[in-house]
Amino acid sequence: MRVLFTGINHRTAPVELRECFASRGDTESHLDAFRERFPGCECVIVSTCNRFELYITRPMHGSPDGDDLLTFMSQRFDVPMGQVASATIHREQDQAVAHLFRVCCGLDSMVLGEPQVLGQVRRAYKTAAGCGSAGPVLHRVFQQAIATAKQARTETGIDAGRVSVGSVAADLARQVFADFADKTVLGIGAGEVSKLTLRHMMDLSPRRLWLVNRTLKNAAELAEAIHLSADLGGARQWEQLDELLVEADIVVTSTSSPTPILTPQMFKSILKRRRYRPLFVIDLAMPRDADPKIGSMTNLYLYNIDDLRSVVSNSLGQRGEQAQACEGYIASAVTACMSQITHADLGQLIRKLRTKLHDIGDDERQRTLKKLADQPGPGEIEAALDEHTQRLINKILHMPLSQLNQHDGDAPLGFYAAALRRLFELDDHEVSCSEDDEMPVSKTETQTGDVRSRTSHCDQPKTTRKMA
Repeated sequence: MRVLFTGINHRTAPVELRECFASRGDTESHLDAFRERFPGCECVIVSTCNRFELYITRPMHGSPDGDDLLTFMSQRFDVPMGQVASATIHREQDQAVAHLFRVCCGLDSMVLGEPQVLGQVRRAYKTAAGCGSAGPVLHRVFQQAIATAKQARTETGIDAGRVSVGSVAADLARQVFADFADKTVLGIGAGEVSKLTLRHMMDLSPRRLWLVNRTLKNAAELAEAIHLSADLGGARQWEQLDELLVEADIVVTSTSSPTPILTPQMFKSILKRRRYRPLFVIDLAMPRDADPKIGSMTNLYLYNIDDLRSVVSNSLGQRGEQAQACEGYIASAVTACMSQITHADLGQLIRKLRTKLHDIGDDERQRTLKKLADQPGPGEIEAALDEHTQRLINKILHMPLSQLNQHDGDAPLGFYAAALRRLFELDDHEVSCSEDDEMPVSKTETQTGDVRSRTSHCDQPKTTRKMA
């Protein structure tokens, strides 16, 4: 089996393009569509605000290839092929596995070392396993990637300190305001990103912090989880959103809405009621919660997740040693993982070869038994057994020799010659044929399986030579 990775992320695609691939709750249907188009393949889809990635295994010489995967992404998400191709990364084998390991360790994140991505990968793998899309190879790859990330994070401390999108959002607020004692923060959404972000916002000690969600119960549970007291603000009804926007100074939004919840139409009246006091909106959702058009409205300052880059641009330099240590863990873990995959694949290949040879042997055995059914004399038995042996050898040799005649140039003929010498220990064996047998077997002979004509005169050795 061959391991492939294809995808886009925050390094290769802007938020507008990543938004097109956001698969809120649709991952299983995308996996089903993939398996319908490419039966026999394994697939895991990792979809977050910063990436959309396909991890795939397929037969060594089967489909899909890179172009097939681009076509699938383009058609499935209705994105022009040119846009997909220009932003997509494609990796195979150990490079594909290494990419997943780096993602799990947080080395490919916008915020270096951020821990949330490991949980996102784990959930993506669980989803694929639950619908039967992850098979033996991806089970091994994802389980080892998750285990390696846990060990690397523990040993290197790559995720210590302020290394989340939520912490970066709080750092952005610090760049805007010098003091928060008179500021009101409004959090929209009750998911994991909101939870992490609002915890960091509470560290800023704002005058008030409100939390609003479509389901009040979820908002109340989040307020309790982050120890947000009613005195400070607490959970509010969704119907109060407009009123809360009038009072807020900073809005942090991260919901699962498929369409924007903050639109120019609603802000036309809100900005007037605010008397055009500045409002800072930090949109961490994917798809985005805030219509990009509101960013051009007077005294409304909009930041999306890509705008956080300037805040985290120096994180790699601050964590260079930890990142280098993680890369060391990853390199050895990828080598071990690929070795296990290769050995498992080789074992399966040997089982298939053994079965195929047994089938050939059984066919020839039945054919020979029919000839011996009339109890022939000793000479006839010996001739029948010789013929049986010759047919068996011819049929076995026909398979590899016919492939050599159809050689397509992917590998030099010398590669196959070296493999034959190594696999069958031909360098150390003497043969009894004349020099004429060094000529290559013709295509006609391999197609008919008549290798006997090239070897029938080699009955007993008169002179010996080493195989070239």
